[in-house]
Amino acid sequence: MAKPADIQGVLMGDLYRGDQPQIADVKQVLDTLKERVQPLTPVQIQAIQYLKHLQSRPIHNGKKPYDDIIKAIEDGAPKVAPPGFFIRVIEALIPRTQYIDGKSYEKMKAESDGDR
Repeated sequence: MAKPADIQGVLMGDLYRGDQPQIADVKQVLDTLKERVQPLTPVQIQAIQYLKHLQSRPIHNGKKPYDDIIKAIEDGAPKVAPPGFFIRVIEALIPRTQYIDGKSYEKMKAESDGDR
């Protein structure tokens, strides 16, 4: 039985075996990243800092009455990235074939021959 690929193996390894891409390898990278790529939004960070400031006031006598709310904000934060992030990861993992038109080919050939 084959050993499952790790992230390094997927990023460094050959995603193509024969003519078919190994989608399972790409999916494994995406599954690994999906809970780690989205930080708190600036508004959530501001709310957390404001609550920490409020509970540090002397009126609370060192108690932390807003800790439950802070924890709820942190736990309820989105844990997935915007779709554009995953699209960029897929594009980075799977190379695309590049097509060159006739004019571009002639220009590249001339440049490689030293004619400019």
